[in-house]
Amino acid sequence: MVRRLDRSDWLSLALIAATLLAGLALWGRLPAELAIHFSASGEPDSFVSKPVAVLSLPALMAATLLFVEGAGRVDPPEDPSVLGVVTVATMVLLAAVQGYLFAWNLGYEVSFTLFMAGVGVWTVVVVGYTVAREAEQGIT
Repeated sequence: MVRRLDRSDWLSLALIAATLLAGLALWGRLPAELAIHFSASGEPDSFVSKPVAVLSLPALMAATLLFVEGAGRVDPPEDPSVLGVVTVATMVLLAAVQGYLFAWNLGYEVSFTLFMAGVGVWTVVVVGYTVAREAEQGIT
């Protein structure tokens, strides 16, 4: 049986599409090789070709969406809204990573430390939300 797409699915798909479209819109301005990984000090240490850099993160986002949806069917959360929130939050995080990579490769000064601090805050908020909602459902 095929599940109907809900609001979180549509938001996730829109974020994937927006990430892909941003890469295509920036295509002419992006260098032939893009930094895609950075050391702990914020220095780039891995580079890939432009097509790989533009297409790989939207593909990873789509694979992540499918994985999370599958995991939610195998072991559904106590609170059904948790799955949607975690899915959309994860798509936002991956889109932000792609945005950071595009900005850095276009020569914009983006603080690696600040970006990583944001990732840390994202982690605490999403995990905290999930644990709180699941605990709340387990108590009632």
